[in-house]
Amino acid sequence: MSRDRMRHWDGRAALALLAVLCITGPALADKPDWAGGPGGGHGKPQGGPSYESQGRDSKGRASGGSVSRGEVTIIRDYFVAHPVGTTALPPGIAKKLARGQPLPPGVAKKMAPVDLRQRVPVCMSGWECILAGADMLILDAVHGTIADIVRGVVR
Repeated sequence: MSRDRMRHWDGRAALALLAVLCITGPALADKPDWAGGPGGGHGKPQGGPSYESQGRDSKGRASGGSVSRGEVTIIRDYFVAHPVGTTALPPGIAKKLARGQPLPPGVAKKMAPVDLRQRVPVCMSGWECILAGADMLILDAVHGTIADIVRGVVR
C-alpha cells in the first residue's frame, strides 16, 4: 500500500474507533453496584419492598436483624383479632418509608399496642415498634432509622 492510502486508512480506523467509543461510552460510565447512589449502597440497606423480599438467615430473621417470619404471623394475627382502624398515609410520606432511612418528618409516632409488643420478641429487645398507616415499623432508636417494615398488617 502507498503511504497516502495508509494515512487514509488510519484516518478511517480512528474515526470508527471514536464513533464506537462515543456510542458505548455512557454505558461504560455507569457506577458499579458497590458504588453509592442508585443501584449501590455501600452495604447500607436501601428502601424497598417489605418483609417478603428480604434475605433471611436460618431462623427466618431478616439479614438486617429485625422481624422473623413467626413474628410477622403474630403481628398479622393480632390485627385480625384486634382491628384498630387506620388512615392511609399521604402518598408522599408513604414513599419515603424505606429500610435504612430515617423516619420521615410528618409521620405521627403511634406506638404499637402494649399487648402486641409483649408478644413480639423484636419489640421487647430494644427496637421501637410503631404504627404508620397500614404498616408496622420497627425502628432502630439508636441510629434513628427504620430497621424493618411489615406492610399492610394494621386493619
